[in-house]
Amino acid sequence: MTKRRRATGWWMALALLAITGCARAEDSIWAALVLGTNEHPPKPPPKELAHYAAGLQTVFGYNTFYLLGDRSKKIRKGSEAWIVPTKQVFLKVRCLDRSVSSYTVHLELYVKKQLVVTSEVKFARNVPLYIRGPAWGRGRLVFILEVR
Repeated sequence: MTKRRRATGWWMALALLAITGCARAEDSIWAALVLGTNEHPPKPPPKELAHYAAGLQTVFGYNTFYLLGDRSKKIRKGSEAWIVPTKQVFLKVRCLDRSVSSYTVHLELYVKKQLVVTSEVKFARNVPLYIRGPAWGRGRLVFILEVR
């Protein structure tokens, strides 16, 4: 075997290892329940939401966000988890499929033990999914989901 073929083989093995390493068995799904409101002057977001604040403001139009609760659960193909950030609003997540770059999950959103939304969603790791919830108090509830 020539040096060039050996080097190419090593690079291909490293690339394959990197690709398969992306679908870690230790991934978690993080869910946050957020209240978006318009206040004058706007309040800065809590540190847990700082990374998401600009996107939330662009998508939903609110200028202030409150973190009502958040939870993280391990996720893998075939798993099912109840993510309960608050006592009144919670989410059931069932992982249907996992590939190197994405997850397909079945979501059920409950408010006060009543099923409000059910959906099948495909999303990538470290790319947040925003779900617009019902009007709540002076604003609107928003769920943030992210596989980490």
